[in-house]
Amino acid sequence: MSLIINGESISKGICIGQAVHIDKNNIDYAPSYIKKSQIPKEVEKFKKSLVSIREGYEKSRDKVKDNATITKLIETQLHFIEDKSFQKNITKKIENNLYTANWSIATEYQKIENEFKRIEDKYIRERLIDIKQMVISLLDFLRDSKSGSNLKKVNLRNKIIITDEITPKEIIDIYYNHVSGVITSHGSKSSHSAILSKSLSLPMMVKAGASNNIIKDNDLLIMNSENNEIIINPDQNEIKYFKSLDNKNTSLVRGLRKILKKKSITNDGKIIKIMSNIELSEEVKFLDKNCDGIGLYRTEYLYMNRCNLPSEEEQVLAYKKVFKRMIQKTVTIRTLDIGSDKEVSENIKAGDIAKNPALGLRGIRYSLVEKNIFKTQIKAMLRAGYNKKLGILIPMITNVNEIYMAKEIINEAQIELKNERKKFTEEYMLGIMVEVPACALQADILSKHVDFMSIGTNDLVQYTLAIDRIDDEVSNLYDPTEPAVLNLIKKVIDACNKAGIDVSVCGEMAGETFYTKVLLGLGLTSFSMHPQVIPEVKSIILNSDTKKIRKAINKILKCGNRIMRENLIKNL
Repeated sequence: MSLIINGESISKGICIGQAVHIDKNNIDYAPSYIKKSQIPKEVEKFKKSLVSIREGYEKSRDKVKDNATITKLIETQLHFIEDKSFQKNITKKIENNLYTANWSIATEYQKIENEFKRIEDKYIRERLIDIKQMVISLLDFLRDSKSGSNLKKVNLRNKIIITDEITPKEIIDIYYNHVSGVITSHGSKSSHSAILSKSLSLPMMVKAGASNNIIKDNDLLIMNSENNEIIINPDQNEIKYFKSLDNKNTSLVRGLRKILKKKSITNDGKIIKIMSNIELSEEVKFLDKNCDGIGLYRTEYLYMNRCNLPSEEEQVLAYKKVFKRMIQKTVTIRTLDIGSDKEVSENIKAGDIAKNPALGLRGIRYSLVEKNIFKTQIKAMLRAGYNKKLGILIPMITNVNEIYMAKEIINEAQIELKNERKKFTEEYMLGIMVEVPACALQADILSKHVDFMSIGTNDLVQYTLAIDRIDDEVSNLYDPTEPAVLNLIKKVIDACNKAGIDVSVCGEMAGETFYTKVLLGLGLTSFSMHPQVIPEVKSIILNSDTKKIRKAINKILKCGNRIMRENLIKNL
């Protein structure tokens, strides 16, 4: 008889394979000392481990050098072990306290862990997972310098790995060893390892707490991401059913790719614009040529995981890469949006640590405090957008005064560029992110001062329902279909249509097929989403009749029962 346990799925798909346990030598806090005469040898041992880990990560990075997103994540991991203060603290413990390298690393991690526990922002706290993974890699190497990893000791082909946690480097290594999937008892959906597995389309489940104790080596497993289930030792009927479902899904994906070449027109002749969201300039080379443009270029990665600010020239080069690929299509670049779930280096931060980051100094608020940082970015955008179609998107707007102040700084940037005799565009579109209810409620007023609006549904839902979307205790209450949320979205769309300006949705709702027809029914004609989900969303749009959907949408807007509301949406 089969047994079912649960985890949290990272990517879609079905995975079938035999289990293999990879025991991770976790962090050992037991005290261990050396003699004074052993100091030079122990310091050298630590330094060698850093070099070896770096070399290992660099080899893994070379395997995926064509994937800029993954390369960036690996470099982020390396940034931690290359941190001079971390290395100095370990060396001091060896030299002054006569600790072994292992215990020095363990005690230093313990100090870091305690510091992270005092941080209220859950997203930032979860970055501790990435640090812990690197620490475990170091300790594994020090304990077994010949192999450096338990992954090399077993045949992993077509197996499903069971472990406590896994590092980004190991994700890359097992991917190239043709592993079928990964199940971890701990971890986070926002960890670098999870992000890597998603980018590589490697099936992964995290937080499957019972997996280490219940699953045995060579057990046959089925990972069903749709239901967040792991079926242990399934019977023949279950195996047959899931293999059939997997084959069906594979055929469906192949068919959807052909849809990209078709024009985005609904059955009733409505033209719909479908654009892409990107986070790194290098990602643009992976976009399909039929993409209608960049609806959201998040610039935070230019500022994250570094000790200095990106220069104007560095930003110009990054933005130009995107314009070059998009030719004469619109590229909408969002100005720096840090705070809440966006982490940057300490020297870039302004003010004290916020007691509630989601309500603190973020988005345009930060930019208006750090005007020089904001102006440098604007100058780079204007220069990169010369003779191109540039959209400048301002996040976290709550009132018209913030738009006035943003425009004033943009004007100052233009004057400075003229004085510096640099080429720049004087024709750009200025847009605002609608993320705060205050912004949505006065959309009719704000629409008179901008060229377009972009609805960030992730934050709009969070602020409207007073729910932290990354807090497990209330995440079940996060519901984009709440009438309060849908009516705000409709209000913004109606206001923009009346003012004759463009409006799009760039939040997660745009890329989730369940909401596609709802958004069409609310009058939306412009979507922006992660490139991977475009085919599926486009397929639904091509087979939709917006006139029929609009007739049914009022029932959904007035329905207070979530189950009934979701059933109405399914029947659109």
